[in-house]
Amino acid sequence: MPRSTRLWVAIAAATLVLSGTAHAQDDRRVLIGTPTTRSAAEVGVPILVTGLSLAPTTVAITATELTFDGGTTWVTAEVLRDHDPSRVDWRYVFTPDRVGDVEVVGRVVTASGAGPIGAPVVIHVDGTAVTQQVDCATRCELGTYYKDVVDDPDREPVEVGTRFQVDRPGVLLGASLGRGAYRGPISLRLWSDTGVLLAEQPWDHPGLMAQIDFPTPVAVEPGRDYVISYYTPEGGYATSEDFFVGTLVRAPFIVPPSAGVYHYGVGGGFPTESWHDSTYWLLPEFRG
Repeated sequence: MPRSTRLWVAIAAATLVLSGTAHAQDDRRVLIGTPTTRSAAEVGVPILVTGLSLAPTTVAITATELTFDGGTTWVTAEVLRDHDPSRVDWRYVFTPDRVGDVEVVGRVVTASGAGPIGAPVVIHVDGTAVTQQVDCATRCELGTYYKDVVDDPDREPVEVGTRFQVDRPGVLLGASLGRGAYRGPISLRLWSDTGVLLAEQPWDHPGLMAQIDFPTPVAVEPGRDYVISYYTPEGGYATSEDFFVGTLVRAPFIVPPSAGVYHYGVGGGFPTESWHDSTYWLLPEFRG
């Protein structure tokens, strides 16, 4: 994986607390990573609710439940990875069906029943997003949830990338990425929504992970689409299908459904095609 899919930096601290000595209180917790609270959503457009469920180390989690209507009904999230029985990554694809604020809360279920509800996240459906205070003075990397990674057997020259927006003015520094079997030279590129090449940086290092900065940071504006991509002359890229199945909002980034894009051809080019909602594990990095 790239340098860190930084969705879980704060969650890691909570994990350390929960993995210590036993506590008298109920330590079962659901931590929602996306969407960022007070994000905007649209009626009929799916949004990715993802997170981490935690329990004391001696307790096995049997399910993570979410409610979008104040507890009248509960749904079960999809398990993506269980590090151990007491620590589970999950996701749920929520499609709003009416205008108005929606409060999302979760709870851990174990053999003893349901635990306490976690901190809520508010979604403004067909409303205006509230820009969240996140520290991007140095850099912010797009935080995503985890999914099993495949080394694609494709060996054709191809450009693979991620479509995204930002929610505030700033600069795009570059990207971090996880690589597949091909470890030869690649080129990182940033494109406008109309396919204008805004920046490019060659990279030649055999490592599994790469963090590549453009020679000069590129100014980016909220509300505009951008594509961050890299060209690999022999395929061999890392990918995961069934990933961008809804809008992923992790301030300062907004990533739409089917955001993973590609373009075949020698020399690459502006990628616009998509395949099975894939990600190519290419994560833009922002300062602002």
